Amino acid sequence: MKKLLAITLILIICSAALVGCGSASEAGGNRPSASASASAHAPINDNPTERKQVSQTVVPATCLTEGYVERVYDDGYVCRDTFTPTAEHDYVKFSLGSEKTLTREICRNCGKEKIAYTPVTINTDVVIDRNRTRPSFAGLDVMACAMIMEPTPDDAIVAIRRAEATGAFGFMIYLTSLEQKYVNQADLERIMYCTDKPVLVIAYAATDEVRESWYKTSIAAGAAAVDMPGYMYEGETRSGLSANKQYWEGLGFDMSFVARSPREVSGVKATIDRQAAFISEIHALGGEVLISTHANVTMSAEQIHAMGVFLSQSGADIVKMVLGGSDKNTVIEHLKACILLKEDAAFTAKFSVHGQSTLSRLMCPMFGSYIAFCVDEYNQQQTNIQIDLKTMVDILNSPEMKGVLQ
Repeated sequence: MKKLLAITLILIICSAALVGCGSASEAGGNRPSASASASAHAPINDNPTERKQVSQTVVPATCLTEGYVERVYDDGYVCRDTFTPTAEHDYVKFSLGSEKTLTREICRNCGKEKIAYTPVTINTDVVIDRNRTRPSFAGLDVMACAMIMEPTPDDAIVAIRRAEATGAFGFMIYLTSLEQKYVNQADLERIMYCTDKPVLVIAYAATDEVRESWYKTSIAAGAAAVDMPGYMYEGETRSGLSANKQYWEGLGFDMSFVARSPREVSGVKATIDRQAAFISEIHALGGEVLISTHANVTMSAEQIHAMGVFLSQSGADIVKMVLGGSDKNTVIEHLKACILLKEDAAFTAKFSVHGQSTLSRLMCPMFGSYIAFCVDEYNQQQTNIQIDLKTMVDILNSPEMKGVLQ
């Protein structure tokens, strides 16, 4: 009995010693304390009160984990305590090699990336040569188009030349972003002639009359093309499309897309005739026309194809269709539509198809969509749903894509 009591007392003393070490680690950091483990190769000390520390390691905090002190004892026991809070990101600079106007940093622990644009002085002098051949916006195999949304001609020139250095194939100028005093032939000429690449002008947020006037002035100033909304001269309505569905079916058009109630598509013959007349005027001035619809609804590939054919009857050089949806199944329909339009021998216009996702905008040009709308430098006016210009240029210029884009 005395031996049994003695053994029980020893076990109680050992347990108390172990709990004491755990409590010490808990005091260092308000958490379930220290991990304790015994080495598979080191025998456990029969008398923990004689345990000796053999090493101590200070593990610094990172942005992912807290810091702590780790102590290892001669019997294999490990104790961690003295915890410290997580630290800030530890950034290191890196470069992709060809980037001269920005600095990239990446956290060595979690991989978070930080980009800072390097200020570069860009000359805004422009030589205006009205005898030059107007560049064609619709004349390439594919168009990596940099979006330009600047308030003054000088700002626009800087943005164009910076994007040109990145590799842009052409540009889209938002006339409504320019201060209205600059929407005149003299100021627009400085913008159009600052590059030998084609420039498309756009003015959605304007009345039909103002848009028509601005577009003609832009073409006279050297612009290559204009973006005509599919609702121009009618207003953003669906009634004309649905009300005249049978009329157009009688002429042989596939009107299955009408069931999806797309926005910005006119079905009124008088409106379409007026659009066609305006397109003829722009053509007579030496320019090209892109007709656009932001349908904002999901469609099957066949419906997208049918809508493209319907829009092309106006005589536009490019048909642009922005669809709704961003899930993978929707993107697949966009890609199938690109194939249908590309393989339709009767469809002679260029086309631009994409949805409301980066994936759709990135992949559709690989399947025949003519325009990839890109951003060279993101700012408050531009959305990050648009593709990074350098990324798109690198893809389109890659040897693997050359045969695909023909």
